[in-house]
Amino acid sequence: MDHIEFVILTLSGFLTVKFLAKWYWPIFCAWPAGRGRLGRAMLCLLPVAALAVIVVTLTTWAASDVVGSPLFILFYTLLGFAWLHLGVFIMDALFDLSWRDDILGMGNRAALWALSGGFLGFTVIYAAANIGDGPGWWCVAFAGGLGLAAWVALALLVNRLTDVFERVTVGRDVACGVRFGCYLLASGVILGRASSGDWTSFPMTVVEFGAGWPALPLAGAAVIGERLFKRHG
Repeated sequence: MDHIEFVILTLSGFLTVKFLAKWYWPIFCAWPAGRGRLGRAMLCLLPVAALAVIVVTLTTWAASDVVGSPLFILFYTLLGFAWLHLGVFIMDALFDLSWRDDILGMGNRAALWALSGGFLGFTVIYAAANIGDGPGWWCVAFAGGLGLAAWVALALLVNRLTDVFERVTVGRDVACGVRFGCYLLASGVILGRASSGDWTSFPMTVVEFGAGWPALPLAGAAVIGERLFKRHG
């Protein structure tokens, strides 16, 4: 492990501790015990599920020098939780979907389902970006970054054409939240698959990312479905 990787390991460890503290402290200390048991259970399990997905990927399908190295498995796991920290921030800032305000504060079950799908969606993108051989962490960051950027852009496009964010956070439409959460997870799986594979070069990674094209018709189907549900809702 070189100096840059050590700095990234340290920073990722700090962000992991910060993320988990900010995630679990309100759930156990600020959330009334008798309210929202389903929401409490789902929020508690999301980081655990993310950890399982990341560790299984790293120990099974990652680069050959990672699979057999506990140190690098720890490195990419902590980097993954720093990624989760970023993903939660993105959903809050761009999707107006806040787990603290919408779920903990207001008990919005529509937001619970949407956020859960989104959380798992960007987890899968990161985990899949670790699949295959590559020369370093920056390969994972670049390939996963392509997937995350496309995932965010398509979700914003779906919202632009359907107002799904407002229907989830303001209208509290649970069915809409479930559908949007499923879309976020499904698109994450498709774009994660496009982000995976052996590293060759930056240009070839962009070209190979074209394998994620099914995310486009999926977004189109989501738009058509939401507009129909909105019209007849």
